[in-house]
Amino acid sequence: FISEKVSQYVSWGHSYVYSHLPGLFGRLYRYEERHPAKFIYEQCAKGAEALQEKLRSDSFDAVVCVHVFSCMMMTEVRRRFCNLIPNYFVATDYTCSPGVTELRADGYFIPHRMLFGEFVRGQVAADRMFATGIPIRSAFYKTIDRIEARRALGLRESGKLALLSCGSIGCGHLNRHALMLAAELPADCSLVVLCGKNEKLYAQLEPYQSERLTVVGFTSQIPLFMSAADVYLTKPGGLMTTEAIAKRLPMVFVDAVPGCETRNFEFLTSRGVGLGAKNWKQAISMTVGLLEKEAQSVQIKEAMRAFLTGVATEQICRYILKRG
Repeated sequence: FISEKVSQYVSWGHSYVYSHLPGLFGRLYRYEERHPAKFIYEQCAKGAEALQEKLRSDSFDAVVCVHVFSCMMMTEVRRRFCNLIPNYFVATDYTCSPGVTELRADGYFIPHRMLFGEFVRGQVAADRMFATGIPIRSAFYKTIDRIEARRALGLRESGKLALLSCGSIGCGHLNRHALMLAAELPADCSLVVLCGKNEKLYAQLEPYQSERLTVVGFTSQIPLFMSAADVYLTKPGGLMTTEAIAKRLPMVFVDAVPGCETRNFEFLTSRGVGLGAKNWKQAISMTVGLLEKEAQSVQIKEAMRAFLTGVATEQICRYILKRG
């Protein structure tokens, strides 16, 4: 709605800084937490006129924003053009992100009831806030037998299985850490590394494939891989951790990219749905420990069961349809 070139630049810049300069990403995030997001709002507001034209030309009943930037643009549409189409914001991280204070929405769907106070401090009206959880694909709520999942994926059926991923762009120097984890695993265990869209990472790890190490590129079978695994070593992204919680897959978190995921890390570990590691060495040690300690895994699964109170997508849709 601003321009195609700006869109491409913002997407590229975010991905580059996120994966190659995580320290800078974290510092920028912390700066945004301490200062009003007026500059970002002004940039997003530039797309308000084009968005208003889109909304006027087609028949829409509601606008649902799953990112702060899009909701800033919709906020400006309502301010400038007095557009009364219901507008909703869905938070996809376990924190009140910088910029939420700039939003004006009819409803805010937040990840957990224990974040209620944080969003109130972020100037979100209490009567417009609903703790629904983070919406994920319905496939993650389906229970699939571990052996059946491994058979469907062509993985070794015996022994324990560790899953390793650092998001769709595969950040966090995953090549060397994957090989370190594979070397530390007990003899009867195997490892699956999900590289996402990171083709370079896949090329680096592919020569090391063996019966105990499986390297996977971009795939739509994440729910099946989670069903097949016993433990998941990952960064604490909002969506991927919610998916694993729905699958009751014990997690070890490594804070590979400071920022909103640091807040996720703090919140999720405080709720007992995963173990938090200070660095990769500790993360690998914790992953091996979880594979060997069944009681600890059971404890995490129990915390996960209490963490989710329903299917987020259904709750969000019911509320929007009820509002008419």
